[in-house]
Amino acid sequence: MEMKTMVKKRSVAEESQSENEANDAPNSNGSPKENKTDGAHDSEESNVQPPETLKPGSQIRPTVSEEEVRKLAERLYGITVLEMCELDSYDDRNFMIQADSYVKNPILKSINTSGYVMKIANSLDSKDETFFHAQNEIMLLLSKRGIKCPVPVQNIHGKYHSVEKLNQFENVVRLLEYIPGKVFHGVPHPDGLFYQAGQFIARIDSALKSVDKDLVAKRNSIWMLDNFPKLKDFIYVIKDEHHKGIVEQVLDAFQRRIIPNLGEFEQGVIYGDFNEHNVIVNKKASNSKEYEITGIIDFGDVCYSRYVFELAIAMTYMILESADLNTGGLVIAGYSMIRLIPQHEKDVLKVAIAARLCQSLVLGLYTATVDATNQYILSTQTRGWNVLEALWQESEKDLLERWNTIAEEYLTRSS
Repeated sequence: MEMKTMVKKRSVAEESQSENEANDAPNSNGSPKENKTDGAHDSEESNVQPPETLKPGSQIRPTVSEEEVRKLAERLYGITVLEMCELDSYDDRNFMIQADSYVKNPILKSINTSGYVMKIANSLDSKDETFFHAQNEIMLLLSKRGIKCPVPVQNIHGKYHSVEKLNQFENVVRLLEYIPGKVFHGVPHPDGLFYQAGQFIARIDSALKSVDKDLVAKRNSIWMLDNFPKLKDFIYVIKDEHHKGIVEQVLDAFQRRIIPNLGEFEQGVIYGDFNEHNVIVNKKASNSKEYEITGIIDFGDVCYSRYVFELAIAMTYMILESADLNTGGLVIAGYSMIRLIPQHEKDVLKVAIAARLCQSLVLGLYTATVDATNQYILSTQTRGWNVLEALWQESEKDLLERWNTIAEEYLTRSS
């Protein structure tokens, strides 16, 4: 999530050092989005056992060497790897690949000159192949709708994914076209870029309205805000008592303010992880210093949920990126240009944003306890806790009024 994805090693091309640092890698707080694991829920099929969600103590990240990745690329896609570097990820393994232009795969008419990302899913998510089918369908749909995102590549069998046995575990393997550009994290952030962020996520959700909800309705990830109450099982990893107290307060507020009223919030298929490492930007012109949002990567959190949660997640990561609570007003301004935000949704934004911050921070700490080699997930802990404290100290009424004022002033100025 969030604190979710960045490039760990860069051996592919020098220019890739300034390109996507996380193409379709994990995913949300660039920060920690930490262990995104999923299951499924189907109220209409009570006899069907839903896939499990992440349990404390689970270690599900694939064990695979670069040599094995090279062999997978050749065997499954008929491509010879010229260069490769691993992209950081929470619970999956993602490798950026530059392929030899000599093509063996009869389905591949040409090699993507920007490269590819081979994604090897964790052992828990891999138990539900239908969700990977859903991701592929959604990426293909958005691409047709003019929203730039990774396009899945067919393997030599004509399939968009396969299940491979790696070190005693079965893992879903896919190859996606790499999307050139920089990630949102770290580029200059004028107000207009945060406004664009709000517009862009609303635009994605608008496009996803044509997706059959049954395609992702069984998704039951620990990262869904619908499942925020499950975070109580992981708070044992918090050593700071003050931080633990805030998380407990947020859990209580979510249980009182949101859970009883879930049915009142409009639902739809949402992207679910609009964080600063999943948003791709490019310069407006080759000689320009200004950036614009051009694409989106990592569809591991797509689900059928509430639109207010989508907005809250986007606001969370934009606020984290700017380290300024006022940024929320700019995101609201952009989002509201495409979808009207009902007042009852605005009223719970503070609690929903705090919940997402708690997920990111707590699951980040948890991930570090089960995978000591994955320390990058802790890189935003200090900033994240500072933002959570500042947010939670704010009066809900005053904060919402401020966001509304900022949104109105920006829209008036822009018009």
